[in-house]
Amino acid sequence: MGNLIAKIALTGGPCAGKTTTISRIEEHLVEMGYHVLIVNECATETIKNGIRPFGKNAVSVYDFENEILNLQLFKEKRLKDFIKFYDDDTKIVILCDRGSVDVRAYLGEDNYNKMLEENHLKNEDLLKEYDLVIHMITVAADMENRYSNSNNKARFENPEEAIDVDNNIKIAWKNHHNFKVAPVCELLEDKIQIAIDYVDELLKEKESN
Repeated sequence: MGNLIAKIALTGGPCAGKTTTISRIEEHLVEMGYHVLIVNECATETIKNGIRPFGKNAVSVYDFENEILNLQLFKEKRLKDFIKFYDDDTKIVILCDRGSVDVRAYLGEDNYNKMLEENHLKNEDLLKEYDLVIHMITVAADMENRYSNSNNKARFENPEEAIDVDNNIKIAWKNHHNFKVAPVCELLEDKIQIAIDYVDELLKEKESN
């Protein structure tokens, strides 16, 4: 059975560089000898499948986020289940493009608590699932001229909405025990390096225990 070293979530507002950063973190970890399992962003996947909380034939935000929450939990569990097929000396890191608690940012407190109750879940248990949460700040916050929807067909927010989402996500994760922020940088490479440094710090701690 493989050895799960850490489970890490990258989150943040739209156009924050999450997908690119996850790819670079994966490359970095592979070079260090880790095997990386990735949970791709559930909202983007679902929207591209035709299920949307906006536009023609939209479903309600509540129903959409309930689907996202359950899909996220299913995909994370599925990857954990696969760990048993790896050799004992395989060091595994799970990278999540967003995490289960992200849905809180789109629901508001009352609906989020209602959803947790309906799914027999607790917020504190969801938070504990991740060893590290890296919040990638949307470029709309400091470099609005670089904000764009063109590279993601599932992205629909304007810059102001992107900033609101970003702030709500930060609030949703604020009680996580290892919550880090990667600010907007002039160069994306600098922002990526900040995230990589957070990952290295976590793994150094894990490996020393």
